[in-house]
Amino acid sequence: MVEVVTKYKDNFSYYLLAIIDQGNIKALKTHLSTVQNPEIYFNQVYDKPSKQKCTPLMIACLKRYTDMIRIILSYFQVDLEVLNDIELMENDHDAWTFHNVTVLWAAAAINNFEIVKLLVENGAKINHTTITNSTALRCACCNGNLEMVRYLVDHGADTHITKIHNETNLIASVFNDDLIMTTYLVDVLGYDINQYTDDGRSPLYVAVDRESYDQVLFLLSRGARNFQAVDNQLSPIMLAADKRLPDYVNAIAPHCSLLEQIEAEELLGSAYACGEQGSVDLDKCLRYLHQAMQHRLEFDLPKTIHPSTNDIFCHRLECQTIDELHALQTNHNNIYSEALLVRERLLGVKNAKYLQSLRYRGAALADNAQHYDGVMLWLYELELRRHHSIPMDRDELRQWASIFSDMIYISTIIPISAWQTVTSVIVEELNHATTDFDFHLYTLLYLITVASQMLSKTKLSTRDQKVLQKDIHSIVQRQFVSQSNGSTLLHMSLNSTSSANDYFIDRNCRYPSFDTARLLLRCGADANAMDAVRDTPLHVFVSNANTFNDGTIELLHSAHAHMDCVNALGETPMDVVLNSTTRQLLKLKINLSLKCFCARFIQRNRIPYHDKIHTSLIEFVEKH
Repeated sequence: MVEVVTKYKDNFSYYLLAIIDQGNIKALKTHLSTVQNPEIYFNQVYDKPSKQKCTPLMIACLKRYTDMIRIILSYFQVDLEVLNDIELMENDHDAWTFHNVTVLWAAAAINNFEIVKLLVENGAKINHTTITNSTALRCACCNGNLEMVRYLVDHGADTHITKIHNETNLIASVFNDDLIMTTYLVDVLGYDINQYTDDGRSPLYVAVDRESYDQVLFLLSRGARNFQAVDNQLSPIMLAADKRLPDYVNAIAPHCSLLEQIEAEELLGSAYACGEQGSVDLDKCLRYLHQAMQHRLEFDLPKTIHPSTNDIFCHRLECQTIDELHALQTNHNNIYSEALLVRERLLGVKNAKYLQSLRYRGAALADNAQHYDGVMLWLYELELRRHHSIPMDRDELRQWASIFSDMIYISTIIPISAWQTVTSVIVEELNHATTDFDFHLYTLLYLITVASQMLSKTKLSTRDQKVLQKDIHSIVQRQFVSQSNGSTLLHMSLNSTSSANDYFIDRNCRYPSFDTARLLLRCGADANAMDAVRDTPLHVFVSNANTFNDGTIELLHSAHAHMDCVNALGETPMDVVLNSTTRQLLKLKINLSLKCFCARFIQRNRIPYHDKIHTSLIEFVEKH
């Protein structure tokens, strides 16, 4: 087993690494002559910066010291298969760590052919694989070094080894848009043109995704087939259509069935109505939809559409005739609906691209002051995710707070059902979230602030008011607290740092928020809850330097907030107040009960009490 040296055991190791770092061959020879069995030092792995673990030979390799490597290999028995962890720069600014790599793999990765040849000539194993099953041959392919690839193949490199997820070297060369390498791998080495990754991406799919037209033409000329990827159910021609690449669609079309060609035309048309793909072009949208319809009618290939309708599409069904398509020209909203219906049929309701189209169209409607219609589209997208157990995106959930805040700001009515649905989704996320828990908790805070403004600024029916308060009461009962500092929603509502860094939310949801705190307290929030440092909501509120709101002080006081609760530092709210006016107001509210005086006396005099008083009083004393 190779020893990992975390601290240099002697001066010899320290100077050896320093000499190799400097590339000083003369000093290396002199230094090595002072010890017996220097191989011991060459075959050790030493800790280097950025959690790297390298042998001296690896250090020389990464420094590209070819002559030094030649001397080391000539005079010493060095184990070339020692595993190293190294860091390499990609695109001159991104650092990537690679584990369990040999010196040969590293030499190929840094594209140093001379060092590769030296190592192979000295017996390095060509087919060593890293943790991700990468090989020296793959590195050479990725670097586009055809000469190195030929050399490695001539010396026994296995061309059939694939990286994890079954990524072939051919897919790597296509991804890098290296047509020369692609041609060599296919025509000389006989790589399978249709071998695909675990998620179904073929070389042709990757070529379309990378928008490499020459690669597409080459692969088609060598027999590439048009089959669906697993992850998004898109074939190369459908991917080209969705990316608005008509030339690619036309190139792939002769290799597809007639129905595949027609559906690609339909998807291409729908893509021009979807702003997330680029500027909207409704003329092109209608042109390609018309072209596809003509082909369907000509070859008697009618659409298979679902007979039920959806109110978010105004209960429309997809067009089945040319006349129905022509009628769309008079109503742009109907064109957008037609495009979404086409995408729903072709992509499926679980497809990420379709879901994104719904969100983008909803956002476009909101930007055009059609908030209600936008919210309905977003709700439809949200319900599809819930129904099909598709993971929620935390930023997309936060956008709900943004659109609701905008609606409140411009005095637009928010559907209660929409607020309820979104809030229930956030609660579900909080019940299962780990890394994003606090992010979701803040989103919930903003939604509660929106609810408080719905109650105070809009004319809600008595029933709707009760619905909101019941839902928020249910949320309060769950006792969510921040994972970072133990804050409750009430703490957060009174903290000036609770901003969202979102224009629409921050314009409308400003903290400390009297309305939010009042609503939470009405719905059962504990005015004396303590966070991780035992600060109460009152501690948090009065420690906001520029905040003065006598209403909030009165609100907390009326909710039986203890004015003399101490935090982990033994500080009462009076001790942490920063605003002088707030300090004076707080003094007026301090009216300690005999019970409080007794509790403070017990604490200050450190009188044992845990086994002396009723358990219901222990927590009370602890707060003082």
